[in-house]
Amino acid sequence: MQFAVNYSLPLEKLLLTGQVEVDLLKCPDWQGVIHAAQRLRPVYVHFEIAVGNGQAPILDYDALRAMLTQTHTPHLNCHLVGNSTLDSESSNDRLMQINQWVEELTVLRANLPELPLVAENLPITPLEKGSFIGADPDLIREALLATETDLLFDLSHARISCAAMESELADYSDRLPMERLRELHLTGLRKYHGLITDHFELTDPDWQAAHWAQQQILRGRWREPEIVALEYGGIGDVFGWRTQAEALLAQVPRLHAMFGNHTIPVNI
Repeated sequence: MQFAVNYSLPLEKLLLTGQVEVDLLKCPDWQGVIHAAQRLRPVYVHFEIAVGNGQAPILDYDALRAMLTQTHTPHLNCHLVGNSTLDSESSNDRLMQINQWVEELTVLRANLPELPLVAENLPITPLEKGSFIGADPDLIREALLATETDLLFDLSHARISCAAMESELADYSDRLPMERLRELHLTGLRKYHGLITDHFELTDPDWQAAHWAQQQILRGRWREPEIVALEYGGIGDVFGWRTQAEALLAQVPRLHAMFGNHTIPVNI
């Protein structure tokens, strides 16, 4: 298990001065960011590939393969997008959603068979009608098991979905194929423009969720992931404004101790 953090300029400065340590740097599929990050630590790429919107057949697989090879990224990731025309309460529509995911996951696997494929759960958001069916853990499980796809479990996305569904996080995760867990994402949550939003620094409830996830791994309830990534900070308009060196300095060592490239202790 390796601990990764989103590459950012504040994180780069902390790494260069020896104030924090990470096993990997998580990068978008931007060559400039990848080149900067590779000078510091091993990297891996997190792509914005969506499954469920018809994107899979038209991707540039030669470019994907080249970037995966360049960075030694251990798997190809994608995001499970719900179809906004489908009703999550309709059994026929639920089957259609599973079939759509299975079809597109199969396309990804056929074009890049040399790497494991991982699919990420997205959160329920009132702004995206398709997010309700897209976040359904039973449908996610069916699609992943049918295609032998592994799980990228975004803990914050699951927490947001559980709040919308008025369900318990433990129940939600139990319905997912945690035996296929390959990557785990952590962030902090807060209200932003009236909505629960992720990619902020961790506060007490977020630390409680992170400790809970750690215990699921330690007790063998979840497969031990290859990568645990803190998705705080980054480059560009979406992440740059909420990247604070002080938050990284407070969070990264603590999370590295919990999830880094070593045997994690039972009590932290």
